[in-house]
Amino acid sequence: MSEEEIAAPLVVSPAAPPAPPWNRGAARRLARASLASVALWIALTTLFRATGPYALWFYFDLPFRVICHQLPERVLTIAGAPMPLCSRCLGIWGGMSIAGALAWPVIPIKALRIVLPIALGLMALEVLTQDLGWHPIFHPTRILSGLLVSIPFGGALGGLIVRELRDPPR
Repeated sequence: MSEEEIAAPLVVSPAAPPAPPWNRGAARRLARASLASVALWIALTTLFRATGPYALWFYFDLPFRVICHQLPERVLTIAGAPMPLCSRCLGIWGGMSIAGALAWPVIPIKALRIVLPIALGLMALEVLTQDLGWHPIFHPTRILSGLLVSIPFGGALGGLIVRELRDPPR
């Protein structure tokens, strides 16, 4: 370094302007809409299966093939078209999607620690008794067991989104 560079005054650039606050309301709406989109995706996949085109149904059905066994005897049929999920997965994903999008019911974490294990226990009991052949595949109990788990979880998730992304006080 030369003597001039060492003796040169330190030039400080002006501070960058503060970043504009992000739109918490838009983020909240986007998060809740993404939860609602799961229920819409289920409905659209069923519609495309019933009406075509086949290629569109095939691509919409891909995620459901990963998350559900889709055994024909455990899948509900609407307008002659099988749904993309078994009835229990329909209860789980549909309930979580709708409860999360509505942010209802909002269950406190202390209550959720009690409700979820009980709901999971009831679901496990329903799965076990069905798989042991103690009762036939019965879609209402399969859907209900999924809803018992997913609605409290989805409502809590939606409530968390609303709480954390509410606009800060001014």
